[in-house]
Amino acid sequence: MAIEHSSNQKESDKLSMKQKLYFALSARVNQLAALILLIPGLPIMLFLIILVHITSPGPAIYKQRRVGKDGKVFNLMKIRTMLKDAEAKTGPVWTAKNDPRITRLGRILRPLHLDELPQLFNVLFGQMALIGPRPERPEFTAILEKKIPGYMFRTSVLPGITGLAQINLPPDSDLDSVRRKLVLDSEYINNANLMMDLRIFFCTSLRIIGLPGKSCARVAGIAREDVEIPEYMRYHEDGLQVSSSQKVETTIAKESDSSSPSSINHLMATVQIR
Repeated sequence: MAIEHSSNQKESDKLSMKQKLYFALSARVNQLAALILLIPGLPIMLFLIILVHITSPGPAIYKQRRVGKDGKVFNLMKIRTMLKDAEAKTGPVWTAKNDPRITRLGRILRPLHLDELPQLFNVLFGQMALIGPRPERPEFTAILEKKIPGYMFRTSVLPGITGLAQINLPPDSDLDSVRRKLVLDSEYINNANLMMDLRIFFCTSLRIIGLPGKSCARVAGIAREDVEIPEYMRYHEDGLQVSSSQKVETTIAKESDSSSPSSINHLMATVQIR
C-alpha cells in the first residue's frame, strides 16, 4: 500500500544521480550495521520487554503504520511506552508534552530513544535506514502533503531511526514545527554524505546516554539554530498563503500555530481553515 500522490512521479526520481547512488549504497551498509547493532541490542530489548510486562498491562512490542520511501506504507516496530489502547477513544494523535498516556517506564525510555530499538529490524528488512527523515503516520501525511508544498520530498529516501531534524528540533506540535523539520529533512536529503551520517550517529549515541540533544549537535558540528521556514512552504496548492500571521476570523485558526493538536480531527479542522 502507498499514499496516493498528486503526481505520478516518484519522489526518489527527483534526487540527483550522486544522491541516488549514495543512498543506494548506504541502504546496504545500514542493513549490515543493523545486523551488528542487534547483537548488543537484543539483550537490551529483551530486558526492556520484561520491564514493560511487569510495569503495565498489554503487549511490550507494537506495530504502527508509517509512510516510507516513495509513499509506501510499512509497519514500524516500537517498544510500547504508552498505556494499552492509548488511541482507542481519540483516534490517531500527536504526542503532547506531559502526555498522560505515557507510562512511568515510557517517561524514561522515550527521552533516551530506547523504545526505538526494535526499528533495527525495520532497517534490516530494508524498510528504514539508521539515518533519515522520521516516518510519519499515513493519517497525518495525507493532510500535510496537501497543506505544505514539497512535504512528500522527505519520502524520496528511506525513513530513519534518527536524523538531522530529530537531533535539532522537538517533536511536532503544529504546522510550523512540521515545516521546520521539512527544512532540515530536505537539507539532509540534498547533502547527505558519510561524514554527515557519522556525525548524526555520534550525536544520537550521546543522546542515548543522556546528554542533551542540542549540546550533542554542537559537539558533532551539526547544530542548526533558528531554522527559517521558506515562504513557499506557507502556500496551499490553490496559491493561498497560510502564514501564521494571516488574519482569520475563527478562534481555532488563530490558535492553530501555538496549541498542540489533540487528534487527527483537530488537525484537519486546523489546516482546512488555515
